[in-house]
Amino acid sequence: MDAVALISNRIVGVNAGLHGLVDDLKGVDWVRPVAPGTSPLGLTLWHVPRTQDWLVHTSILGVPEVADGPSYDGLPDPDIYGFGTALRPEQAMEVAVAVEPAALLAYADEVRDRTVEWLASLHDADLDQPVEQFDERQRTRPSYSSPEALAEVSHLGALPLAQLLLRPAISHLLMHLGEVEVLGQLAR
Repeated sequence: MDAVALISNRIVGVNAGLHGLVDDLKGVDWVRPVAPGTSPLGLTLWHVPRTQDWLVHTSILGVPEVADGPSYDGLPDPDIYGFGTALRPEQAMEVAVAVEPAALLAYADEVRDRTVEWLASLHDADLDQPVEQFDERQRTRPSYSSPEALAEVSHLGALPLAQLLLRPAISHLLMHLGEVEVLGQLAR
């Protein structure tokens, strides 16, 4: 079994799910939470590629994120909002207001492409290795290093690469895509 290819396939699948939901949610309010205690749809949709970008580029590779480049223009500032964790409700709405569907999908596609390209350079044995400097890299942005944000990722630093990719970059995001699908049905 080619574990790297399987992970790459799931990264592509998360992106395809995001595209499908963005298309399906045309005309639905992305700014106000659909139900009490939930995040705005725009925040959750933005959180999907932001999580992959943060995890792969900052936490694993220690390189600039896609969010640091020109293809990120017009989306919420990662220096303020991080990757969408530990936000207050008013911040969640600020993010949701700033998420433009076409910009979101272009950003998500670039994150997917860079991630898949990097994965192609790996061998299955690489997936068993821990990520050096994971915890230190969480302090690269003020928004990543608040006590609340650090608490959200404190359990990840000791995980091997495969588990890091499977958990926050795939399983966690598939859960969010399912959440958005259900909330979108309620919103309609």
